Amino acid sequence: MRASGQQLTAPGAPKGRPMTRALSSRILPKIGTAVQYGLLILLLCLTFFIVVLMVALSLRPSVLIYVDFWALPWPPTFVNYREAVFDLIPSLLRTLIVCASTIFGVLAISCSAAYAFARMRFPGRDALFYIVLAVLMIPGIILLTPHYIIATDLGLRGSLWGLVVFYVAGGLPFAVFLITTFFRGQPQEIFEAARVDGASPSQSLFHIAIPLSWPILVTVAIFNFLSIYSDFIWPSLMLSQSQQTLILALEQYNPQVGEFGSRPDIGMQTAGYVFATLPQLIVFGFGMKFFIQGVTSGAVKA
Repeated sequence: MRASGQQLTAPGAPKGRPMTRALSSRILPKIGTAVQYGLLILLLCLTFFIVVLMVALSLRPSVLIYVDFWALPWPPTFVNYREAVFDLIPSLLRTLIVCASTIFGVLAISCSAAYAFARMRFPGRDALFYIVLAVLMIPGIILLTPHYIIATDLGLRGSLWGLVVFYVAGGLPFAVFLITTFFRGQPQEIFEAARVDGASPSQSLFHIAIPLSWPILVTVAIFNFLSIYSDFIWPSLMLSQSQQTLILALEQYNPQVGEFGSRPDIGMQTAGYVFATLPQLIVFGFGMKFFIQGVTSGAVKA
């Protein structure tokens, strides 16, 4: 019997080498993991530093910001928010109307199309679905010029409909793809039983497919909301000065500080930016659970 702790080594091999290899095999992965977590924490701190700085500036009068930029917002003041909300609320309402109308149109059309692709058989079904996938490969920036020409010919420039119509058209391919994959993953037996009971395809869609698909529908809604809410290029081409969406209004939002002549009111500007981010945080916060379920299930089902 060998004493406990004694190393087993091959004849002629230097003593201590097995112990060194064992320690290195254990320590190196831990060092790599620590470095990865350290980098992630650093990136997280850098990301939230900008957000915290923006909130801190929004809670201070601009006069004090120009005196000491890095001072803490104490005592905090909400005067900047009162002014910014009053100035930006019309643009926010227009943006929310466009988002709600677009999401409703995308979900209504894509659910019907996805059900046809997933549960119905008709000539050319697979070819049409591949065409939908092919449209996803076209960069959106390439379509700006033809969309602008079509909007001008249809008389949609200068109205919110010029945004809604093209947002719906642009959001349909991705929505049809996601919802179709989710519908195909639903149990076929449920739909067969409904068909035996005399349910029509529309009844199966509204009473079976859609109620079972809330995660993917919320996912599609969040994707469209985030892209529409933060879009700048298309509204700048379609809308007039009096019909600006929130992003356009923020780009031109430049209140002045009376005490400093023509200097911008930094406190009011940052309050406007913070106010503009709240709808996104609220939508994503309430839909987080369904969003994660939809991304991890509907996007990978065959």
